[in-house]
Amino acid sequence: MPGRSAKKPLLLSAHMDTVTPCDRIRPIVKGARIVSDGTTILGSDDKAAIAMFLEAIRCADETGMEHGPIEILLTCAEEVGLRGMKGFDTSLLTSRYAFVFDSDGAIGRIILQAPFHSTITLSVAGKAAHAGMEPEKGINAITVLAEIITKLPGGRIDHETTANIGTITGGRATNIVAEEATCVMEIRSLDLRKLRRQESIVRAVARETASQKGAKCSLSRVMEYYGYTISPDEPIVSIATGALKKIGLRPRFEVSGGGSDTNILNRAGIRAINCSAGMRKVHTTSEYILIRDLINGARFALALLNQMS
Repeated sequence: MPGRSAKKPLLLSAHMDTVTPCDRIRPIVKGARIVSDGTTILGSDDKAAIAMFLEAIRCADETGMEHGPIEILLTCAEEVGLRGMKGFDTSLLTSRYAFVFDSDGAIGRIILQAPFHSTITLSVAGKAAHAGMEPEKGINAITVLAEIITKLPGGRIDHETTANIGTITGGRATNIVAEEATCVMEIRSLDLRKLRRQESIVRAVARETASQKGAKCSLSRVMEYYGYTISPDEPIVSIATGALKKIGLRPRFEVSGGGSDTNILNRAGIRAINCSAGMRKVHTTSEYILIRDLINGARFALALLNQMS
């Protein structure tokens, strides 16, 4: 949207996709909150943000409020690895500041730090044999992979780092000593050096264990997204806190263990922060949003448009 003044452009961003179950969502107003009928997610993650943006734009238009150029970027496939934002050509954007509404909790929550995230696929190659007639001639890839996994640190490594085995596949039949087995894991850390250290541990443990058992292993690693850290003193934070205070809300700075489109924007050179869109209990059928947060989110978005200098 073209601006009505010489103010700098501003980007508002959210994602359109949701997690499952999401067929035939029926939003219900229940007292002070909006919920689903309990058979699906509500989808306030992240459709609430889109509603806030639309309302803010409508109010700005109706009141003739002065604002700079407005860019709104709504992505798809955020819930499956930020694929929408990864595939978007950010050179099309003119804004240098982006406000991504994709965090939970009351309006006013601002994520100033989010992690680096890598995915590792670990495959073990054993040796097939008849499980009943000559199992001694086989090397069971599943048991080798299981031993590797038990040796790997998992869960909360430290206050900045986590690791998780997500999926395991392997074998072809019960009467065959499993010839192959694969697991996919993720590592996250606010510190890139710590993430790389954990990756090195995975490689070393996998190779040494496989070698001891007479098996072979292969690993492939994908950097899903890079982390970001934003100082509370940066201009984008001042813009956000100024807008919140203008509507009577208190800013709260927090660190997140999850990624969002914000990570991709920062990597592309656009300073971005992740702001709360009010949703609660996301990714569950108990998801809900308070009506006051839906309203406050629209007020916050409107204030951001007015806050740009």
